Amino acid sequence: MAPGLRGFVVNNIKSEIHMKKALILLLLLAAAPAAMLRADDAPPAAAQARTGIVRVRITGLRSRDGQLGLALFNDRKGFPGKDRKAFSRVDISASGDEHVYTFTQVPFGTYALSVRHDENLNGKLDTNFLGMPKEGVGVSNNPHSSFGPPSFKDASFTLDRTEVELVVRLRYL
Repeated sequence: MAPGLRGFVVNNIKSEIHMKKALILLLLLAAAPAAMLRADDAPPAAAQARTGIVRVRITGLRSRDGQLGLALFNDRKGFPGKDRKAFSRVDISASGDEHVYTFTQVPFGTYALSVRHDENLNGKLDTNFLGMPKEGVGVSNNPHSSFGPPSFKDASFTLDRTEVELVVRLRYL
């Protein structure tokens, strides 16, 4: 091979090798952020939604018949009686000596809790002809209400730590 041609071929091969190295380096740099995200599946702590638990202890039951309906509201709409609008709701047995329920994975925020004692298991709060409850009712903070149900504001509490414990005292009229 002629010396000039040989130099030309060697230079082209070296140039091609440098371009391949540069292309590989570019591909590695482009893939690095995606590889780093896959290496750590958990989002940063600041990006994680903060949640806690709300532990509810219910007192003042006049009987162990029926069940207790607990409704945790994150908005005033529907509070206290429209359980279907609650953030979370559950029924627990009224039998036994202690009545405690724990709502888990509750996002930090403002809430109000309502409790009703469905003694006859008919799935609703029985009322008299004036609309006053015949069965036990209670809400978080146990506010005194002289006429009508307590407001969301009066019953509200803030979940801003890992655990909040409430004691709800049932009232019977």
